[in-house]
Amino acid sequence: MSRDAVKGFLPFMKDYLSPILSEGEQDTLHPNLYNELVNNSVDIIVRKLRDYSERRRSLLRSLSEKISIKRFNVDEHTACSRLVASDAGSNGTDFRSAFIPLYASAAILAEGKNVVDEPIFRVDEPQIWPDETRAQDRESLLAFKLQFEATLEAIERWKPKYVLIDGSLLLNFWLLPIVPGSTEEYKRDFEMAALRSIELLYKCFELDVPIIGFVKRTRVNDICAEMGFPKVRDTALLDLILKLGEYTEPKPISEKNVVLSKYRDICRKMGFPEENIEDILRIHFSYVKTGFTTPFRLEIPKYCLDSLKEIGSIVLATSEEDGIPFAINEVDSLVKITTSISNIRTLMIYSRALDLVKSGDLSSEDLNLLLLQYGEQWAIRDKEHLRSLARR
Repeated sequence: MSRDAVKGFLPFMKDYLSPILSEGEQDTLHPNLYNELVNNSVDIIVRKLRDYSERRRSLLRSLSEKISIKRFNVDEHTACSRLVASDAGSNGTDFRSAFIPLYASAAILAEGKNVVDEPIFRVDEPQIWPDETRAQDRESLLAFKLQFEATLEAIERWKPKYVLIDGSLLLNFWLLPIVPGSTEEYKRDFEMAALRSIELLYKCFELDVPIIGFVKRTRVNDICAEMGFPKVRDTALLDLILKLGEYTEPKPISEKNVVLSKYRDICRKMGFPEENIEDILRIHFSYVKTGFTTPFRLEIPKYCLDSLKEIGSIVLATSEEDGIPFAINEVDSLVKITTSISNIRTLMIYSRALDLVKSGDLSSEDLNLLLLQYGEQWAIRDKEHLRSLARR
């Protein structure tokens, strides 16, 4: 390689290696600002949390009798039923030139607390998005699409008795393409993800296979808002009410739900009979206490309601102290794309790009395209290994 070429990519090397090889960020906040943000704010936050706790306890006294509570019973035979579980993960990289997504999905077959076959994995063709304004939302959309596709493939291959989805059965409201600035590509990907979701629900309906969404992270307040207390989350209130194995009587998601309306429009365009649309899109929700944590949310279509006790038996029997069912834990671990993994891919992109510079297929100035956005942090912790890479 010529001396000029080497000089050309030295600034690039400095920019991308320095965040890796440098020590962690220093605490540089001004003492007065630190005092306001940390010292003074902690007492205020704790007081507000105390007030919030008092508010939910006062609600408990007035609302506990108005919430219908039932209990799941564990049936060991049912708990070992043939079950498909699926999940997806994403963690793309924001370069100064473009966002490069990184997402995948997996589906497994489980019986009780055993995985009984090799997992199914789904990935898309790698892309770069130089003009996507909602890059992380679009990445999430495509991850969900892959999850629905992997689940459909798993159903065809394994013929399960139940299907368990890690997450909601519906796409999240915040992913809707109604936000100003959504690109045409984003709108297309939303339609495709929603279509795959509907195909999955309809396939399960056709085969009479119950499908359940197990929502681990939820901020909604459907129950509390219905009772006139919209500023309290459902999980915060129900944590005081539900005991291990108990669940709330299923309630239908509101007909006014914008995502459901979008799904119905797609179903009608596809020619679904109205009665089938009602069966698959009349989604109900329930909260269940499966561990020593706050309750989790279950989502289940209308046609599956008669199977809820069996589903609850599986979820309860296979959950550990954290309340997460075995199959969900297993498939989650397969697609957990950590920042370290994302960073490793980025380093490999850099390495391949340097090879192209050496071969003359890429200009050294083009390496600036691969610089991370200003302020983006690396999360690889093996400092000695990284320093050894820099010395090569």
